[in-house]
Amino acid sequence: MKIAHLRIHDVLGIEHLEFEAGAFNTIAGRNGQGKTSVLEAIKALCNGGEDATLLRKGAEAGEIVLVMDDGTELKRRITPKGSYSTVKEADGSQAGKPGARIKSLVDRISINPVEFLGADPKRRVDVLLDSLPIKADPARLAEMIAPMKVKYPEDAPALTQIDTIYKVIFDERTGTNRAIKEKDATINQLAATMPPEDASAPEGGIGELETQLAQLDSVKDTELTRIAEKLEGLRLASQGRVDEIQGEIDGLLQQVELKRTIINSERNAFAEISGKAGIQRQATIDTNSAQRKPLVERIAVIRANAEAVARAAQTADTIKVMRAEAATLLEDQEQQTAALTKLQAYKLELLKSLPIDGLSVEDGQILRHGVVFDRLNTQQKVEIAVEIAKLRAGELGVICVDGIELLDSDNFGAFRDRALESDLQLFVTRVTDGDFAMSAQG
Repeated sequence: MKIAHLRIHDVLGIEHLEFEAGAFNTIAGRNGQGKTSVLEAIKALCNGGEDATLLRKGAEAGEIVLVMDDGTELKRRITPKGSYSTVKEADGSQAGKPGARIKSLVDRISINPVEFLGADPKRRVDVLLDSLPIKADPARLAEMIAPMKVKYPEDAPALTQIDTIYKVIFDERTGTNRAIKEKDATINQLAATMPPEDASAPEGGIGELETQLAQLDSVKDTELTRIAEKLEGLRLASQGRVDEIQGEIDGLLQQVELKRTIINSERNAFAEISGKAGIQRQATIDTNSAQRKPLVERIAVIRANAEAVARAAQTADTIKVMRAEAATLLEDQEQQTAALTKLQAYKLELLKSLPIDGLSVEDGQILRHGVVFDRLNTQQKVEIAVEIAKLRAGELGVICVDGIELLDSDNFGAFRDRALESDLQLFVTRVTDGDFAMSAQG
């Protein structure tokens, strides 16, 4: 269905306009002559609403009428208080819900692709993906990522579903790669602590060495006891002599000096013997310590070796477990990589079915032949916008393009020829040096 006749009366900057439309309709003229008003009138009728500001200043009522090539008539009447639409079907009957009937005929983006051109990248991608006539096979997606399971929006466009699954698995693989590196680093660190394979323990057992230590301590204790007992005996004998002499001193004052000399002699003799006994006792302790030291050191070595062997066995078990975990992680990594490869291939397969040559969606951006949309030239952007509008076009395949004057003459001609080859009807404004004029082709 196409617009065959257009009538606009007292709307925006247009007092009265009637036009027999073709496939490609050019609205040309200088700025301020009403070119955009024509497009806005068409869009206002197609988009619905009750915008009283569409009424031409000073007018009591305005009207927009689109007569289709099958006789269907869409009309919108505008007053200072608001506006309303009516639809007369091709058979002459009035549509009971004109707003719903008009909405069934059109898509807002298909009416104004310039909105697509000016949209932010995310909105632009959403419009594109919603427009693409491609669907993803849930069973095939599940098979690609098996045995993994990933939740994704089932009602989303195919490429969005694939990108969602891809990102989840990619993030999981990143975590798997990190875990593998950490496992390898830990295994290498643990392996470095293992004793060399040719390491041997000192000869002899701890029990034998401890017996020798006990024997040495027994000899030491016996000798120290003997010295102490002999010294005690000497002390008692000396004390007896001292007591005897002290008694004589009490009875024989005249012999005090002589007895004192004897007492001092006895004390000196005991002190000399005591000193020799201390030297002998220390020698016994030193001998014991010297004999104990190598035995204690050997026991310490044996115990350390036994502990090292136990730790090595435990480390070996830990390394074995970690290697098994690392092997599992490598299997997960292989599954994740295989799934990513399949998803990418599936995406490329679906992209090959796109009706727009070279168009793809990557990382939330629309690309054409690998070039980001915003970096394409104006002609390419408009072509893509028109093609997307064509995909979204409903029964009324009308496209309104404002600002096409950004294209030079050659590019405008190419754009017009391509549009005429399509099954769409275009209304295009273009700034020129001449007066307001409308022309139709096709």
